[in-house]
Amino acid sequence: MQLRLGEMLIADGSITEEQLNEALAAQNERDDLLGAILISLGYIDEEILLDCLRRQGTIVKAKTRRDRA
Repeated sequence: MQLRLGEMLIADGSITEEQLNEALAAQNERDDLLGAILISLGYIDEEILLDCLRRQGTIVKAKTRRDRA
């Protein structure tokens, strides 16, 4: 069974359960993706999100801002 994004980030030590709960509450208030909310709260960066999405198989390869520079 594939882990959900929040579960993966907690397992990796990238965020705490409290941070996930805060982001999930924010997601209920606004129409945005969890990863985008976690980035906007400063809990993760784009590279961490992309790594998790790759491991989930959600994306195969995406360029980060660093790749574009």
